[in-house]
Amino acid sequence: MPPAPSEGARETVPFAELLKRHRGRSGLTQQQLADFATLSVRAIRDLESGRVRRPRRESVGLLADALRLGDTERLQLHAAGGSPADLRVSLFELSVQPALPEPPAPPGALVGREAELQVLLDQVTVHGHRLVSVVGIGGIGKTHLVLEAAQVLRARGRRVGWYAPAGDPLCCGAIPGAGLGPNPNPSPNPNPNPSPNSGSGERPPGAAGSTDDLVEAIGERYDLLVIDGDDVPGPGRVDIGELLRRRPGLRVVVTGLTPRHLPGERVLPLTAMAVPEEARDYDHARLSEVASVALFLSHMRRSRPGFRLRQDNAHAVAGLCRWLDGVPRALEYAAGWCLVYPPELLLARAGRDSSLLSSPAGCGCQDLLRSLARSVGIVAERHRRVLAEVADRPHWTVADLDHLVPDPAAALHALLVHGLVRPAGAHLPEHFTALHLVRLLHGRDRTPAGVARAG
Repeated sequence: MPPAPSEGARETVPFAELLKRHRGRSGLTQQQLADFATLSVRAIRDLESGRVRRPRRESVGLLADALRLGDTERLQLHAAGGSPADLRVSLFELSVQPALPEPPAPPGALVGREAELQVLLDQVTVHGHRLVSVVGIGGIGKTHLVLEAAQVLRARGRRVGWYAPAGDPLCCGAIPGAGLGPNPNPSPNPNPNPSPNSGSGERPPGAAGSTDDLVEAIGERYDLLVIDGDDVPGPGRVDIGELLRRRPGLRVVVTGLTPRHLPGERVLPLTAMAVPEEARDYDHARLSEVASVALFLSHMRRSRPGFRLRQDNAHAVAGLCRWLDGVPRALEYAAGWCLVYPPELLLARAGRDSSLLSSPAGCGCQDLLRSLARSVGIVAERHRRVLAEVADRPHWTVADLDHLVPDPAAALHALLVHGLVRPAGAHLPEHFTALHLVRLLHGRDRTPAGVARAG
């Protein structure tokens, strides 16, 4: 018999609540879970309603397999059902052992980032780098990329832990902060479309932010740790250098707005996706192969399954993708607004209606210009001055920055890494341009009304 937990041990979460939480995270319906676990849907309903409080050990094992639970979560589920999977593990050890959750499933197919995914995988596996930072502006797709990489690596047998200590203070639609301990995702309804930097800006209650706690939670359990969106400065921020020193076999992938500037760090700047060149006529098949157009169409077809590129809408779709700089979240929002406006009308309104740069679902904090302002704000002041000077120019070269800063190449490099400027295109080699969203931000901030809206 396993020893009884001490009086100070934390109370086990009820089985019904734990099962519903795991099913919600997996995105399965009761019928789907029943099918995958080879149980009846009535059995699932009885378990989730609490009518059956002590399920058979075999049934719990089938549920854990269907939900693809990791070792720690599997043990927790067995313990909540009164039947530990391994009798050598005490309930006390189970209740107090710190652990990290497995990475959530990606929010959908990864479109147009195949090359970046392969680079990230190679950095971690082929080249064996211990710290890879995926950086870029909010909404550029950092979280989606690392989730896809984590899924691939787990399929290859790597042990991957997930840590999202806090989110972007500008967005409430986040994956709940993954703290330490047996209940890392307390929300019963996590957002199925995680945003790379989202949250209230305050660390969730009970979330452990200290590097010591994270080191203990990692132990020898993980080959790779993904830290998502740890951009909030302060004592709760993870000391990645110390973490790598104390766990020599660990590799870390971290997302953020800016690199960590640590020895041995490899930086993967996630920049805006390729956009169509301006043309008089478009070949519909070739246009749909451009990364930003492919992503826009994938979002459009979720809400308008019958939408197709045609001669009468190809110019509008290409124009929208250019106007939105190929930023994935901007493309997603635009596709959502196309339920209200066809692409032609949306493009016509785009220049005068900044609300189209926010989620059509009504989440006012998901405003791309507010998020972009944060990215601009963390750039060095001398580089912000350069950005303000060139923002309204259609294109420019490194030589054009000579009179602005003593190190123009370094300034351009910093702006490229932060994702605020991009190459002007194959037709203008060695020329660069600021994102159109950057121009909109500078234009808004130059007007009293824009300043009021930003506040």
